[in-house]
Amino acid sequence: FEVLGSCNKIKRVKVIHTDLADIISKLGPSMNKNITRWDIDDCYLGAVEVNQLFTAFQGMKNLEGVDLNYIDDEDAIYRDVDDDIMARCIPLLAACTRMRELNIRGLGLHNNSCEAMSAIFPRMAALHELDLSGNSIDDDCVEVLVRGLAECKHLHSLTLSSNVIGDDGLEILIRGLPASVNTLDLGNNEIALARQLPLLRFRVLSLMCNALSHGGPGVIAASLANPKCRLEEIDLRDTNIGDEEAAILAPSLRNNQRLIAMHLDENINITKAGWDAFLPVLCDKTNINATHGSNHTLQCLELEPRDI
Repeated sequence: FEVLGSCNKIKRVKVIHTDLADIISKLGPSMNKNITRWDIDDCYLGAVEVNQLFTAFQGMKNLEGVDLNYIDDEDAIYRDVDDDIMARCIPLLAACTRMRELNIRGLGLHNNSCEAMSAIFPRMAALHELDLSGNSIDDDCVEVLVRGLAECKHLHSLTLSSNVIGDDGLEILIRGLPASVNTLDLGNNEIALARQLPLLRFRVLSLMCNALSHGGPGVIAASLANPKCRLEEIDLRDTNIGDEEAAILAPSLRNNQRLIAMHLDENINITKAGWDAFLPVLCDKTNINATHGSNHTLQCLELEPRDI
């Protein structure tokens, strides 16, 4: 790294298994102006390091992408930060007005950090993708985040998987996110769909690894049967769906002309009976008119009946 600080041609930096403090200390002002992306994985991140790092980001006026990935269990040995520490550092990102992709995974973001994030989002008008997976974001945090994200009119994709978001948080996202958001990942949260919620506005929706309530598939079916539904892909892997729930979902596809992919694998209670519920909807061989009226839009139905 001896020449790192004097090199003004480097635009992307990816750091793995490295002493961050050693790198940051060698960043010269000329290099700071040229870096457009930072990726960090498996580097120790404590209060000192994260403060140095975000202070460096503050001087990178052309920064368009940041990826801090600490979501895996084995990453715990590399992180020693909490909500308060992150809340003090996040405001330094306000200078990064060209940010298009921001990923902060597994760094303990909660109430204070989300307040700080919400305050800087209006400065990030170009933000296109946001991934806050593996934190401690709950329904109250979602309400705070949405206040700031409402100003991000170019936001396309939001990933909030592996947090603690429930139905209230989902409703806030449905009602409060800018119209530009068409991809929402809420996998591995606390979504139950215990009440009617309109799942119409997103193009791609992931609810995988959520323990849906008994009425959850009915909520999904009601949206899929709605002509205003924009869903093209829905991920329902490992969501407590069995044969009875499959029989509720299947008829909702009969007149659906938007959905291209439905992922139902890893639902271990679906048997051949659940698979059979979809067959007459996708290819009704009763007569030629019935065949013509079958669903010809769905291209991918991922389903692994356990008894076939």
